[in-house]
Amino acid sequence: MSKPYEKLEMAEASETAQISTSPVEKKEEEGAERDAWGAKTEYMLALIGYAVGIGNIWRFPYLCHRYGGGSFLIPYIIMLFVMGIPMFCLETCLGQLTNKGAPGAFAAMHPLFRGIGYAAMVVDLICSYYYNSIIMWILRYFLSSFTLGDLPWADCPLNSTCCIHPDNATMHYWYYDALKASNDIGVVGGIDWYLFGCLVIAWVVCFLCMCKGVESSGKVVYFTATFPYVLLVVLFFRGVTLPGAGEGIKYYITPKWEHLMNPEVWRTAATQIFYSLGIAFGSVVAYSSYNKKNNNCLLDGIIVTLINCCTSIFGGFVIFSILGYRAHKTGVKFENLKSGPGLAFVAITDAISEMSIGPLWAILFFFMLFLLGLDSQFGMLESLLTSLKDEFPILNRARKELVSGSICLFLFIAAIPMAFQGGLYIVDILDNWSLSYPLLIIAVTEMVAVSWVYGVDRFADEIKEMIGYRPNLYFTICWKYVSPVLVSLLILSGIVLSILQGYPSYEKFVGCDNTTLIDQGLAPEATASWVVPDKMPGGVVGFIVLINMASCFMIPLYAIKYFNDKRRSRL
Repeated sequence: MSKPYEKLEMAEASETAQISTSPVEKKEEEGAERDAWGAKTEYMLALIGYAVGIGNIWRFPYLCHRYGGGSFLIPYIIMLFVMGIPMFCLETCLGQLTNKGAPGAFAAMHPLFRGIGYAAMVVDLICSYYYNSIIMWILRYFLSSFTLGDLPWADCPLNSTCCIHPDNATMHYWYYDALKASNDIGVVGGIDWYLFGCLVIAWVVCFLCMCKGVESSGKVVYFTATFPYVLLVVLFFRGVTLPGAGEGIKYYITPKWEHLMNPEVWRTAATQIFYSLGIAFGSVVAYSSYNKKNNNCLLDGIIVTLINCCTSIFGGFVIFSILGYRAHKTGVKFENLKSGPGLAFVAITDAISEMSIGPLWAILFFFMLFLLGLDSQFGMLESLLTSLKDEFPILNRARKELVSGSICLFLFIAAIPMAFQGGLYIVDILDNWSLSYPLLIIAVTEMVAVSWVYGVDRFADEIKEMIGYRPNLYFTICWKYVSPVLVSLLILSGIVLSILQGYPSYEKFVGCDNTTLIDQGLAPEATASWVVPDKMPGGVVGFIVLINMASCFMIPLYAIKYFNDKRRSRL
């Protein structure tokens, strides 16, 4: 039986597959050695740190709140078992089996699918480009929390007329002080040197932690992947002892069973599982490619996905205990709660500013977010670096620090516009519009490559040779039928929803002058919202299409290249 890491080539006459020496075997013959984890613990912590990210804290609790409280956990857990665990384990096994980054791993299934890995590389490049800008915002708040007096977002400026709503002080700080946001997506504005400095720090930290690949990042994760749990536990016990915490937790877990009849709830649960675990980025494949061949990668995948799920649920208790305290102190209810920056930089900061020794709790909260974001960034950068070194072996001759530093420097320079006043819109566009379809298409294509082209039974037999036992029927059925169908449905439902929603829009910052909003008919009197929906410019829509095509088209482009090479070989 041929191994998956043996390169498949088409013979000129018979057009049957012939086995040649694999790239891995060639490197071994030349005496080159592939990097490896120093210990099994490093691999597990790196994988946990990558999968457990900022979204576990600022997105999952919001989704529970919006889609039925405790009842949302039912579709969430079901999707975890029929999609999350099988797909995550497929990638851990594939990486360990091939000892290659994403392009080489999928090419080992069949040369036709090398483009899947290149599509994942483009996704990693895009996501790494803007993800550190979110870490830049977190650092901005983290550094601003070091104060002996009140937190800087605790009160509106004395000459401001914005504070007509209890949380307007934190809104004012977010838009006017932290971001200095422009009032239109087409207005770049000036640079904020404070944010620029935070961006420099974010990329310098990334470089220092990853300068030697897994050799250095494997040591860093002992701290970055474990300490956030210490902080989360500390914040949990602080949160549940606050007045009103019980009401917040009750709001979080109380089931609203009627939501289970809404198809959007199930689609959202599936999407959250998909993105929370970081499937289809190539990072899981890259991390697993540094394992020893006899490592139980199947069990590792199960453990990491369950830890990720439990962290999301536990994080919800932390967030809603704090929000319950906020409601108790200020009277601000949960109805207008938003995910992402709106939760972390407005709602939670508002609650923390009401606590005694608020600066301490702000420091702990934002340091936790910083570490969570850092580990996820490590995963995406490591996937990119691993794939580049596998595809271009000449890079292995250069110093690791030079290769890592070049990538970090390039992405830092490209990300400088994020520190301008219009940076908020760039992050919003890339985060909400650039990755959804590419990741889903990569995921369904990789399952087709493994389960249908290479063969799910053949793949399962190869896993047995590594770990000593064959994946059971649960995995093989999910890999071949259940998971591909679910991901395909996510793609189709997303297209239908996009058509029904019509022309895309974005949230335009209009400031706190409610008089202007009321005169324009854009807001009711005394509204707390400082943004209004606005039509997205045609140029921005074109940019979004281009970004999506840049990754998705890698798959058919490399398929065309394969068939073209095959045709030439016959001549």
